[in-house]
Amino acid sequence: MSSVLTKDELALADTAIGERLPYDAYTTIDWLHDLVKDAFRYRTVKSQRGVRGAFAAAYEDYQGWIAAVLVGILTAFVAWFVDFAESSFGDLKFGHCTRNPLFGREACCYPKEACEDWRLWAEGHFGSSFAIYAGVAWALAMGAGLVTKLTRAEIPAFASHDEASPGISPGHQSSGDAHHSKAPNKIIYMAAGSGIPEIKLLLSGFEFPNLLSFKVLAVKAVGASLGVASGLCLGKEGPFVHISTSAGYVVARLFPQFRENGRQLREMLSVACSSALAVAFGSPVGGVLFVYEEMSSQFPRKVLWRAFLCSLVAAMTLKALDPTRTGRLVLFETNFGVVYKPHNYVFFLFLGVCGGLFGAVFCKGSIFWTSRMKSFINKYPLTELSMIVLLTALLQYPNPITRQPALLMIKHLLKDCDHGDQTWICEQEKLDDKSAYYGWLVYASVVKIVLTVLTAGTKIPSGLIVPALGAGAVFGRLVGQLVPNTSPAIFAMVGAAAFLAGVSRMTVSLTVIMLELTGEVEYIPPFMIAILTAKFVVDALHEEGVNDHTVLGEYLEHEHATDIVRSHGGLVEDLIPSSQSMADMTVHVGPESKMIKQTLAHKLRRMQRHGLRDAALVLVDEGEQLHGIISEAELDFALRADGFLSDSEPFDMLTGPLSPFVDRSPLTVNAAAPLEMVVEMFYQLGLRHVVIVEEGTSRVLGVVLKQQLTMHLEHLRTL
Repeated sequence: MSSVLTKDELALADTAIGERLPYDAYTTIDWLHDLVKDAFRYRTVKSQRGVRGAFAAAYEDYQGWIAAVLVGILTAFVAWFVDFAESSFGDLKFGHCTRNPLFGREACCYPKEACEDWRLWAEGHFGSSFAIYAGVAWALAMGAGLVTKLTRAEIPAFASHDEASPGISPGHQSSGDAHHSKAPNKIIYMAAGSGIPEIKLLLSGFEFPNLLSFKVLAVKAVGASLGVASGLCLGKEGPFVHISTSAGYVVARLFPQFRENGRQLREMLSVACSSALAVAFGSPVGGVLFVYEEMSSQFPRKVLWRAFLCSLVAAMTLKALDPTRTGRLVLFETNFGVVYKPHNYVFFLFLGVCGGLFGAVFCKGSIFWTSRMKSFINKYPLTELSMIVLLTALLQYPNPITRQPALLMIKHLLKDCDHGDQTWICEQEKLDDKSAYYGWLVYASVVKIVLTVLTAGTKIPSGLIVPALGAGAVFGRLVGQLVPNTSPAIFAMVGAAAFLAGVSRMTVSLTVIMLELTGEVEYIPPFMIAILTAKFVVDALHEEGVNDHTVLGEYLEHEHATDIVRSHGGLVEDLIPSSQSMADMTVHVGPESKMIKQTLAHKLRRMQRHGLRDAALVLVDEGEQLHGIISEAELDFALRADGFLSDSEPFDMLTGPLSPFVDRSPLTVNAAAPLEMVVEMFYQLGLRHVVIVEEGTSRVLGVVLKQQLTMHLEHLRTL
């Protein structure tokens, strides 16, 4: 064969080493392994000759770009459905459009605020209006809860510190074949919440089966539409991150380059994730920066370029579809016509402090509430949802500010009344006696904060971006009443950015998002002041952001891991397993490397008893020198395959039938090296496991997995 590749390279390109089985729950991909495997596949494609080879090579180069365009289009169509459904169903709480019953109020009356085509259900009758409002809200919320229950799933519980003895509890002695108690499986709803923590977990290399299936995508879209339409303190912008990533997964599975490689797949999922805020807020550039700053742990240049294209296509397609019939992509277009004064910086700083306090209160409050109500929520999710939606209706409906849909409320709060707007807020600010208006603003601020905390843990698709923006806009408008000769809308806009920064910890991406949201280039410095202040304050009061919490619990981002190691120090030898645990994970190959199937099966059972799903069997000689490793999943496949291994005849581990599964050059780290070194190896290189060797002799002392490292760091953090 005429080729630049060796026969061994061609053979390796056709194997599925490292991917023989789908990654199981909580296993991690090996970024380096997938990089090498993709390089072999790439050279195989490029080595083809003739016209067919030229087409194959061109298709190889443009698969990512084609996928990015398709993801952007698919995400925009899903966003069109969500926006249209949310607008139509949400306004049913108040009335209906006689011209077209599928239109919401804004689409029915655009470009005016009100029109004859929009009819209220019970105009002038407070009791009847409230009853209809609450009834429709409850029905919509129940619909969201019921569809979310369709994604109920059980996932294996992550190994506890006692079960995961290798690398976690040095000196812990295993009880041999004694029974290890296994934690019960976790019950989760794949479509519940925003999905951002789970997507961050997935993009970091962990595997989460079925999280991105088409079923979850459909349920998330329907549930988010109904949940937001119900009037609960939640938004659809967070769920759009999950929806866009699911769209990316559906499209990426059509291309072999991404379907067969975990690293390439996650790069495409990062590309897809960038389109979320492009369709949610009309912020394509902010969406790209959001993924880079908050979501993806691996973001090379090609991902940046493809993300830019995907976000652009999504924004263009959604604008062409025009779900709200307004013809606009910018949600909160403003035109203050007023330049802020230097002394206003003090108020921007104050709003930043308040935004940080709000973020800390929200994080602590939501953790306290969910921990107290966890068992009740898991048993009766619809009952809890009913209680919250009725409480929300009781608290929000009496207030003319919070009675409106969330996006319309924010839009009115950002209005500059000097331009002749006739909204209720502008009418109140023209009165001589504004005491009642101030009371409604204070009431709205408190209610928004309380309801946002209570709603965060409900089992329906829900995001926190719009609730945080709403609470900040109300509070900022209240602060603006104290500043003479300056539009209160300016402080509402800055307050919205500060409160969202306090909840999300975003900085650069949030500044760009606010710029694209409002179109106010002049107010970039106030945004930056408020956002940075909010981040400093919330970081000082509460260590983790709301998006840092994951279903693993022990998973830590690189930044947090580095901070912990910097504070506590330590050496790699702290991660060495106990002698019994290491014995369970070691095979002595001997001079002739002969092995029998029963020995490997016994070793596999011993590894599985530790509750780990990412373990590896270490091959050493009589001098404890490393000869390679074989992962638990691949060993399990080889032992289960009929006729692959002989039940009685010994075979050579290094040259026999198992040799394609053996990694002969695993990465190693010196036991006397600082702990910082192994942390950087795992997080920067994206490894699954690292072998620990003795200084001076290179004798194998242990194996550490990424799961075990994060659990060890979590233990250090609690000291």
